[in-house]
Amino acid sequence: MKVKLTMTVRDFSGSPYPKGSVLEARIAPDGALEVVGAQHLPLRPHEWSLVLTDEDLERLLLEG
Repeated sequence: MKVKLTMTVRDFSGSPYPKGSVLEARIAPDGALEVVGAQHLPLRPHEWSLVLTDEDLERLLLEG
C-alpha cells in the first residue's frame, strides 16, 4: 500500500522522511504500519494517510 506522510518522521538511523512524501508501506508482524525499505520506521496513525495509486484505481474499476 502507499501512504503519504502527514508530518516529517525519522527512521532508526536518523534519516528524515519529509512531510508529504509518498512511500510504500506494509503491516508488520506486530500489527504496526511500517515503511518498506526503511531502517525500522513504524508509523503511528497520525503520521500518515492512505494514498490511492493509479494501479489501485484501475484494480477497483476492473473489479466493479
